[in-house]
Order: sequence, then structure tokens, then C-alpha cells
Amino acid sequence: MKTLAAIVTALTLANPLHALDGYGALSGDYALPHEGSSDFLITVLGGVVTTGAPFAFGAEAELGLALGANGDFNTRRLRGVARYDFGTVTAFGAAGVDQFVYDNATDTGVSLGLGGELDLQGSMALRGEFIRSFIRDGDTENTTTTRLGLVYRF
Repeated sequence: MKTLAAIVTALTLANPLHALDGYGALSGDYALPHEGSSDFLITVLGGVVTTGAPFAFGAEAELGLALGANGDFNTRRLRGVARYDFGTVTAFGAAGVDQFVYDNATDTGVSLGLGGELDLQGSMALRGEFIRSFIRDGDTENTTTTRLGLVYRF
């Protein structure tokens, strides 16, 4: 996991800072473990990508906070992202490390994600994504997360 974080950081910082675009997003997530109860989360994420068109790559970090009294866990992710711009739609894939944070424990794993962003108006976009988390350390079952949110590009 540390190796992946180091590779993503090195690739992102290998470009001059003026060649990076930043973005932030707020999304609603539905996390469904393959055993046990599901959770709804509000996720805040931020990232940077290279400005190369149509192909770009970068990194993003996120924090998901459980909603409601039945929320079992919060999430944290650090991911590398590859994007392809088709015009008004941008497709992306992501891979990274996950943490599922409970009151007394933190489970870790890796995740793969596929999604897209639809340009709205100005710097706004609608984001949809499916994320599959494979838990390697802890009691959490492998989890599939469905995400829908709004992105603001700086």
C-alpha cells in the first residue's frame, strides 16, 4: 500500500505544478458489504490531475462519513486515477488503498473503481462511480460502493 501511494505521488509531482488541475467533490455513497448491513455515507474528496488532453492521470483522497444512527463505519481512500476526456463526458478508472474505520477498529484493503463525469455548467460536473473494495486486514466483508455526486473543478 505504501508503494502504491509513493508511485501515485511521484507520477503526479513529476509534472510542473502549473500542469495540474485540482477538483473537489461532494457525493452520496451507498456501501454494500457482501455480508452484513449496508451504510449510507457523505463523502468529501479532492484530487489533482495532469492537464493533458484527452488522457490525464493523478491522485485523489477522500473521507466518507456515515449517515444516521445505523452507520457502522467511516471510510478513507487514497487512489491513483486515470481519466479520458470524450468531450462533455469524462470516463475514469481508479485504484488505491482503503480504510474502513469503526469505533474500535480500522480495517484496510485495496479498491478498484470505474466511473464517469458529465459536464454541467461552468466548472461543475455530475459524477457517478462504482467502487469495489477488497478487504485484506480486518473483519469487514468485501464491499461494493455506488457513488453519485457533484464535482467542482478549480
